[in-house]
Amino acid sequence: MKSFLKTTFACIIGTCIAGIVLFWLFIGIIMSFATLSTTSNYTSKENTVLRLELKGELPERTKDDPLNFLSSEEYIPNTGLDDILKAIQLAKWDNNIKGIYLDIMNFTSGYASIEEIRNALIDFKESGKFVVAYADMYSQREYYLATTADRVLMNTIGMLDFRGLSTNAVFYKNALDKIGVEMQVFRVGTYKSATEPYMTTQMSEANRRQTESYLNSIWGTIVSDIAAERKIGERNLDELANSLVSLQEPQWVKECGLIDSLVYRQEAENCLAELCGVDNIDDINWASPTDLVSTAKSRKSLTRIAVVYAVGDIDGVSSDGIVSEKLVRTLKKVQDNEAIKGVVLRVNSPGGSAFGSEQIWHAVKQLKQVKPVAVSMGDYAASGGYYLSCCANRIFANPATLTGSIGIFGLVPNAQELLSEKIGLSFDEVKTNRYGFFPSIERPMTTDEKQKMQAYINRGYDLFVTRCAQGREMTTAQIRNIADGRVWSGKEALEIGLVDELGDMQDAIDWVARECNIADYEIIEFPKRKNIYEELIGEFRNEASEFFVRLFLGDEYRYHKVLERLNRIDPIQAQMEYIKIE
Repeated sequence: MKSFLKTTFACIIGTCIAGIVLFWLFIGIIMSFATLSTTSNYTSKENTVLRLELKGELPERTKDDPLNFLSSEEYIPNTGLDDILKAIQLAKWDNNIKGIYLDIMNFTSGYASIEEIRNALIDFKESGKFVVAYADMYSQREYYLATTADRVLMNTIGMLDFRGLSTNAVFYKNALDKIGVEMQVFRVGTYKSATEPYMTTQMSEANRRQTESYLNSIWGTIVSDIAAERKIGERNLDELANSLVSLQEPQWVKECGLIDSLVYRQEAENCLAELCGVDNIDDINWASPTDLVSTAKSRKSLTRIAVVYAVGDIDGVSSDGIVSEKLVRTLKKVQDNEAIKGVVLRVNSPGGSAFGSEQIWHAVKQLKQVKPVAVSMGDYAASGGYYLSCCANRIFANPATLTGSIGIFGLVPNAQELLSEKIGLSFDEVKTNRYGFFPSIERPMTTDEKQKMQAYINRGYDLFVTRCAQGREMTTAQIRNIADGRVWSGKEALEIGLVDELGDMQDAIDWVARECNIADYEIIEFPKRKNIYEELIGEFRNEASEFFVRLFLGDEYRYHKVLERLNRIDPIQAQMEYIKIE
């Protein structure tokens, strides 16, 4: 028996050691491939076209995918908005680059990000170079981007979606009822609709009004922009949107002036050869955003402007969001760096923890006392995202940015039914004082606890309003009139004083440079991008943890995930609901 146990134990140890060795060997192979693939050997040549392959979801910053090489002969990072904008700017001044080819395939992005790319393309065309767009099928947001092109091409049997904007809210109440979880909701703000999915099964009238307002505002911008580029009247475009364009004959779409030509992909590339003045497509040299950015020489200067990214939920359950403690340290580091003369805070966040938002607000306030701070808003800068923005010296937003949502809410789950009846757990408690076990997801809150919780939420809202009033140099009464949890488009926010100017990140950088009275400066970004090794380790850690928890819990894993999410959410939130505009 002892011999058997020794042999078994030795096998287990040997297997573990072999697993560890194989794991690090696997990492070494991946790093070797990635290093070879990312080594830049690109040099600019005559008759080059910048090819923007737009597919998948657009991240704010380029992100290395450590397993990308397994599905591709060439390592291609997930190109972000930052590198796309840099590449377009570099292409404008590269004499070897003749134009840009928008190769569009299932591209997903917020409309504010698309506005930034459109603005960069329009600026690029001022150089006299061409822009050509091609897609087998255009979604509405893809078409909005493509309309900046000199030639908009579509497959001969393709489809174009152009039908106006919509958003579809998802409500969780019935699903939570089924698993035995009641969300105890506390909020301030008639329009604070982030709590509605837990309370009801349909939109409130207030939420419907605000949604219609910002959708119409964004749609008005889209129609105006397309009308200017395609030379089609805005009224005509609205009529076309009511014609269910996606089901019309491609020839009809062309005759309406929405596109220029119906061609196959090869013919689209032949069009590029013609515009480059070469005989065929083989004479064209291709460049990707990665090529241009990797070989660009950064401007070296003792004078610097920092771009600090604040992207994602604030102190949320996602590892990709904003960790307030880290961001505060970063802002302090920027504040203490004497070479940095000014700061652009790039905010793309729907909000999150009210506590975390206050900590970041204070760090921005401290920074502002030393250096000029501009905020550049992306697709979202709402609720907590607006909280950390409001005290900047100047706020820039795109017309399609969703911002405002000045309101606070609290969620305290009551999972008594799930824990006791469905899982079979029971609880008992010993405490020295009345509120010793507050808050608890194991039972419903008492009337007294609910009253105190609502008072706490009210104080949080008052503080939020005060911060906004201080930052915008308005009275608290003025802020309350436009707050109440209401979401505004960037265009609407400008009209009511929540932002100072419609513009993108480059406009914010230019403003900071003028405020600092500097012309020669270097841009440095925070936080530093994760390299491929760091991305790989993070992916492995998450996957390994998930695997062992699932293995141990078996069928009970789904309940674990619900409880984990409920437990990790900060109960006091300055956050807007997730909005997907189609």
